[in-house]
Amino acid sequence: MKIVTIGPFPPLRGGISDFHYALFKQLSKNNDVSVINFKKLYPNILFPGKTQYQDKKVNDDNVYSVINPINIFTWFRGKKIIKKINPDKVIISYWHFFFIPVYLYLLKRIKKGNRYILFHNVISHQNKPYERYLLKLLLKHVDYCIVMNSFSRNQIINLNKDKEIIDAFHPLYRVDSRSYTKDTAKEALKISNKNVILFFGLIRDYKGLDLLINSVKYLNNRVSDLKVLVVGENYESMSKYYDLIDKANLKDKFLFDLQFVGEHDTIKYFISSDIVVLPYKTASQSGIISLAYNFNRPVVVTDVGGLKEYVVENKTGFIVNPDEKDLSDKINYFFENKLFEEMSLFIKNYKEKFSWKNFEEKINGR
Repeated sequence: MKIVTIGPFPPLRGGISDFHYALFKQLSKNNDVSVINFKKLYPNILFPGKTQYQDKKVNDDNVYSVINPINIFTWFRGKKIIKKINPDKVIISYWHFFFIPVYLYLLKRIKKGNRYILFHNVISHQNKPYERYLLKLLLKHVDYCIVMNSFSRNQIINLNKDKEIIDAFHPLYRVDSRSYTKDTAKEALKISNKNVILFFGLIRDYKGLDLLINSVKYLNNRVSDLKVLVVGENYESMSKYYDLIDKANLKDKFLFDLQFVGEHDTIKYFISSDIVVLPYKTASQSGIISLAYNFNRPVVVTDVGGLKEYVVENKTGFIVNPDEKDLSDKINYFFENKLFEEMSLFIKNYKEKFSWKNFEEKINGR
């Protein structure tokens, strides 16, 4: 089968690019797969981070880095590539309404019955009033919507109740962690604390880092020898978070690494941690849960969006209200009852259901 996938792809960085790369590798095992990638995602003036690129590159003749969302002439190139390949299936990665114009242009030139959109988000975190109108236009030119939780499914039904929906899941990223033990990972990071919490990923308001900081105030006298690792590039000022830490006299509890970290450092941070906390205020799903399960690390997630659909309560993690007291109580419960080994072992077996092969079979079922 000839398949074209469209969306962010290395050397562009970020969770959606990583997902696209892993999907490409899986689909390529049994199909002829081509990728239409973006040259850049956003104009520099709109991009809040340091760079849109990473070191990873994929040297493949079937990868075409041609699209610029604000340059219509590059859309023509994308159209020509699709026409030349004449694919049996086109899968587009979607997460933000900014890309609807270019996606609409390409979808109108793809044969009906072949048009799939993989939704990482349906409604963006910005939730603009005109966004639903644009999404309704987009959905008119889509044959199948691939979603990874019931929260996204319901959002699509509210936009277009007649749309065909494929229910899938967020597969696990496979990262080999055998190069480190928990002790050697801690040694590499120069930490010696017995109890370690990890907050991983881009720092933005909706990620709820302030909830985690405030929860540590309650943990301070309950969990001894605690360190909180905050790892990821900040897309906003850190001053409000530092102020919270200073006012609560928690500076010694936190270690910050405010940059985009590569795979090698990612391994160290996850392996050195006991539990991964996602105190999000809004969400659809998160690749951070996938990464945590890859390393057999339990998670604490807030009851927002589709996060809870990936957690087996008291087995792979905990589901809490987006409230600092509830969050601190569950973290304390985890450490007080020494649940790491038990939960880690359960995750080791549980995570096998989230394979890329199973994900591909979900898509190929339609």
